[in-house]
Formats: sequence, structure tokens, C-alpha cells
Amino acid sequence: MKGTGRHLLGFSSGVAVAVTAALALQAIKTWPSGVDEISIDNPQHGSHAKVTPCLRVSGHGTSRPGTKQVIAVQQTDASDSTITFFTDVRIVGEEWQISVPLEGPVDSWFRIRSVVLSAKLADYLESVGGSVGRSKWISPTMPPGSAITDSVDVQRGPGQIC
Repeated sequence: MKGTGRHLLGFSSGVAVAVTAALALQAIKTWPSGVDEISIDNPQHGSHAKVTPCLRVSGHGTSRPGTKQVIAVQQTDASDSTITFFTDVRIVGEEWQISVPLEGPVDSWFRIRSVVLSAKLADYLESVGGSVGRSKWISPTMPPGSAITDSVDVQRGPGQIC
């Protein structure tokens, strides 16, 4: 009887994974059409200056209908290379901005990326991996079908995390 329970638990786990995968595939049916012209203006490219750990990232350009711009933050000098995706980008006309925390030791290096992906996929990832308010999620990789529109490397200086 105990063996049957274990097999039933294994079967249930397999079904849960299959259902999640099916939902993910359904969510990503709409891929971004072409790479949108979205640029990061602040922080400036190539400046290599230290920045505050509550970093204001801003730029210009907006994503196309059916897509969503998110900002990906990844510490590049750590063994844990997870990426935190922030979705609460504030857009006014052709300009956008967001404040992101650089969570790591002082002097750590971070890569900040502007990423465009299917709005359906972004909503799905927020719902399954999001935190309070569903405004971010963490992943070891970039989402399938995502397009990086711009990237800048920064070094974290001292100060308070937002």
C-alpha cells in the first residue's frame, strides 16, 4: 500500500509539471515581433562610475503592443548568477524609468538590461515567480523569446538599498 502511495505522489508531481509546462507554452505563443528601439540613457554606457545601490535606470523608446519591457539585473562577479526581472517600468510618452536595488556587496559589478518579451509570458512569469505586488521575479536564465534591447554594466557603491 505504501508503494502505491509513492507511485501516486510521483504521478501527481509529473502531472503538475506537465500542466505547468503546457501553460508556459501557451503563454509564450506570442513572441516579440522584431527588436524594439529601447535604449538605456542612465546610467551612461562605459562610465564605469560607482552608482548608488538604489539605482534609477531611465531611457527612451517603448515596446510594441503585445510585448512588455522589463529590466533585468544580474550581479556579474558572483557565483550565483540569477537574474532579477523588474516589471514596474514607468512609461511617459517615449521616456521610461525604474528604480532597482543592487543587492550585493559594495564594489560588486552588475549588468542592467532592458528586455522585451511577450506580455503574456511576462504576466505568467510574474504570477508564478513574482514577489509581493507581482512586480518582479527571479530566474537563472533569460525568458524564451526575449530580446535584449540595451545593456550597461555598473559597480555598486555604498548606501541604502531601495
